Amino acid sequence: MTLLARIRRLPLGRKMTLLVMVPCVAVLLVAGSALVWFQLRLFRSDFARDITAVAEIVAENSTAAVAFSDAADATGILRSLRSKPQITTAVLVLPDGVVFARYGSSGEAPVRSAQRRFTYRETDALLVIPVLLEGRQVATLNVVSDYRTVYSSLLQLIVWTLVLMGVVGAGVGALVSHRLQRHVSAPLLRLAGHAQAVADRGDYSIRAGVESTAELAVLTRAFNRMLDHIQAQDRALSHSQERLAALVDSIDGIVWEAAPEDFRFTFLSRQCERILGYRPEEWLERAEFWASLVHPDDRERVTAARRSHVGAREAYTLEYRAQAADGREVWLREGGTVRKEEGAVVALRGILLDITQEKVAAMELERLNRHIADASRVAGMAEVATGVLHNVGNVLNSVGVSVTLVGDQLQGSKVVNLPRATAMLREHQADLAAFLTQDPRGRLLPDYLATVAEQLVAERQALLQEMAQLGRNVDHIKQIVAMQQSYATVAGVFELLDPTTVVEDALRMNSAAVERHRVEVVREYRPPLPRVKIDRHKVLQILINLIRNAKYAMDATRVDGKRLTVRVEPVESDRVAIRVQDNGVGIPAENLNRIFGHGFTTKKGGHGFGLHSGANAARSMGGRLYVESPGVGLGATFTLELPVASEAGAPEGASRS
Repeated sequence: MTLLARIRRLPLGRKMTLLVMVPCVAVLLVAGSALVWFQLRLFRSDFARDITAVAEIVAENSTAAVAFSDAADATGILRSLRSKPQITTAVLVLPDGVVFARYGSSGEAPVRSAQRRFTYRETDALLVIPVLLEGRQVATLNVVSDYRTVYSSLLQLIVWTLVLMGVVGAGVGALVSHRLQRHVSAPLLRLAGHAQAVADRGDYSIRAGVESTAELAVLTRAFNRMLDHIQAQDRALSHSQERLAALVDSIDGIVWEAAPEDFRFTFLSRQCERILGYRPEEWLERAEFWASLVHPDDRERVTAARRSHVGAREAYTLEYRAQAADGREVWLREGGTVRKEEGAVVALRGILLDITQEKVAAMELERLNRHIADASRVAGMAEVATGVLHNVGNVLNSVGVSVTLVGDQLQGSKVVNLPRATAMLREHQADLAAFLTQDPRGRLLPDYLATVAEQLVAERQALLQEMAQLGRNVDHIKQIVAMQQSYATVAGVFELLDPTTVVEDALRMNSAAVERHRVEVVREYRPPLPRVKIDRHKVLQILINLIRNAKYAMDATRVDGKRLTVRVEPVESDRVAIRVQDNGVGIPAENLNRIFGHGFTTKKGGHGFGLHSGANAARSMGGRLYVESPGVGLGATFTLELPVASEAGAPEGASRS
């Protein structure tokens, strides 16, 4: 760890102490260093000056001794240097290099020079002074001095001085930092203590006392204002959390959150206890708890679907069965969303809804729809049967008329008189010629027989015509019965048909009622018409019901001028529309959206499921049934749209009953 890092880890008080002491000590050390440098320079200068002064005196005193070649006197003069212990050697050297006098012991060669110089060497100092007599150099004085002793004493003094200055600086720094800590670090530490108390206890009501120092007072007030804001936000957050918890618990479903990796639930609302009988804590303790609840038949499907949606990072909706704590089978609808952060899936969130009643209602609705479809089919078959009976009745009426005519003709036939005429011929067989020519009755008999023969021929022709009509009527009855039989056997089977074929069958089955009510039928078939793949029986039931309703709608307002238009035309590219239009009572605007509802009817004695079952049947074949009406008294148009399909199979969306 670096020194800077260690300093950063120090408490604020120590940092304050260092902050004050280091500059103080540094200033004192710099000042001491300058003083040392100055003292060293002063020492060198004074030392050189002192040695030079003594040497000049010795040189001056040695002039006479050198002039008179008195070596003993010169040596005595040099010995006077013993008063200066720092001078270790003194030598007088003549100009020819001969040592004239010596003090001390030194093995180095003396220096001759006409110039005065003072030189500091590594362990001593050398002073060279020329000895002059009347301006002429007569010798050279070499003085060697040891400055180390004095220098070491000076250095020791300087060191102690620096130590003292450091101690004084540290003491002053400590004193100043202590005073500063009372006004700076101590309030900051108290403020830090308040912050730590808030962090430890989560008590945002704690407030720090305002300090006298302006900056610290500003900081303390800012800290207290921050606590005010945090406390207000904490209250608001607590209130929001309470509202959110209440809202989540009020939702009629289980709000949840789970990990995307293993689908382990991390949050569940309390509704899971009401819906499934398990407490959230039980659910959250075990990672595999959810999987154990899902019905075995649904588990693999739901798990795979959920993984697929999470992999695609898209919202999803799943329905499956789960087992409640009391053993009930509960249907759940799971809606989930994927929560992403920086492109990664971090959580799944959603809601589990109890749709058991919805499923039960759907199954009941399916049962009722089947019941309605069966009832509608029975009613449709009844309508078909009624139409068949009407048609058969009409044909039987014609048959009855033909039989009556034949009977009347036979009863009024002249053939009844032929036995009398033949009896007369047998009586007069012997005199037949005389009888026919002479007897008044006999003369009339040939004309009578000719007349009877003509009448018999006419009667025969009339009987043949009536018998032919009777045969045609019988064939018509057979066709009607055969058509009824064909529709009675094709229910639930899809056939590829021309749509006009079923339309014509529906019109044919309603022909008796249409004729009886004097309704004009207009056919508008707009080729080319593609074939459709349909359940012939369902479409026939729908059309018979629409034609019958149109007839009743026109009966309610008109005596004459009733017109039923049946239009078959392609719409867009994939559908064929069969439109049944009447000029009857029309439909109020408020009933246009209600007319296909179950039980809705405006017809006296109506059961209210004909149009409802017709709309369901149309949807089951991939089509639709809808109505348009300009208003009351302006007629209505019911449109059955059927999808155009290939011959490969039933149209998309169709189902087999």
